[in-house]
Amino acid sequence: MKKRITIKDIAKELNVHHSTVSRALRNDPRVNEVTRDAVLAYAREHEYQTNMNAVQLRGTSNNAIALIVPNINHSFFSDIVSKLTNLAYSKGYVISVFQTNEKYQQEKEIVNTIIRHNFAGVIVSIAKDTVNSDHFGVLSKFGIPLVFFDRICEDVPTPKVKINNYEITAKATEYLIKKGYRNIAHLTATTSINVFRDRENGYLDMLKKYGLEYQQPIMVQDDFSIELGKKLLSGLWNMPVKPDAIISSSVHMTVGIMLEARKSGIRIPEDLGLITFGSLLSSEIIEPQVTCIEQPEAEIAEISFDLLEKMISHEIEIGKSIEKTVEAEIIFKKSC
Repeated sequence: MKKRITIKDIAKELNVHHSTVSRALRNDPRVNEVTRDAVLAYAREHEYQTNMNAVQLRGTSNNAIALIVPNINHSFFSDIVSKLTNLAYSKGYVISVFQTNEKYQQEKEIVNTIIRHNFAGVIVSIAKDTVNSDHFGVLSKFGIPLVFFDRICEDVPTPKVKINNYEITAKATEYLIKKGYRNIAHLTATTSINVFRDRENGYLDMLKKYGLEYQQPIMVQDDFSIELGKKLLSGLWNMPVKPDAIISSSVHMTVGIMLEARKSGIRIPEDLGLITFGSLLSSEIIEPQVTCIEQPEAEIAEISFDLLEKMISHEIEIGKSIEKTVEAEIIFKKSC
């Protein structure tokens, strides 16, 4: 575990008074430019972070856990937030929720905030824009436990809770094939993220198994939305070979697909079979009811919290790789 350097450490190393270091870190104009630049350079090199607990809560125990999610508008993540908040409260912890809005830079800034405030631990599902894991690696240097769930950084040695995305997407694809669908499209996101890569591989491997030539994987860069679902179906329906089934990675896109289908006179499931990840909140009143892949949010939350709590109590050491996989389930309805 890396020792957190202090203002006094910097002052001693640079042979200046600690109050000068403090002012330099705040860009106080009373500090000359040469000294300020030297202080800031040393602080960056040695990954200095202000310990807000030491400033504000000196002598108290830390029971705050940070939860980082891509977007709380998505029912999967909002359910996770709700379940983890309740779990934490029952164990004497409080959770601060941070939303990255799928932005890598915002995610990095949130991690820096977490280090400054010296949170007891972090539970995170990464943003679609995340391009490397360096910022998460810093957490272990300061002894802050980290657990990934769903979307993970595979190269960071820490506990991870994953979903059987490959297997469940392969199963959904095979189900459609056995129902007679032959032109199956898959709407997902960037394959740089494990979740979407696993789903894509499950889809493609099943098409290959059954010798189907039609392959239509669409990896969207935009945020999943109803409008995006409308746009994607409109584009697919104007292609020379139309899909006869779609597997959608988002309930928001699925709602858009259904609205566009209704507008265009496309019948579900007669003209277009449909399977979605996640449950539609209005699934009981929508016709036809949509076959969905339900992800076990409660189990994900419980396992993630248990792993983090064991890291906080030193039952699991920081830097230990552990992988847990939970099983999603297909709930068959009338849309295919």
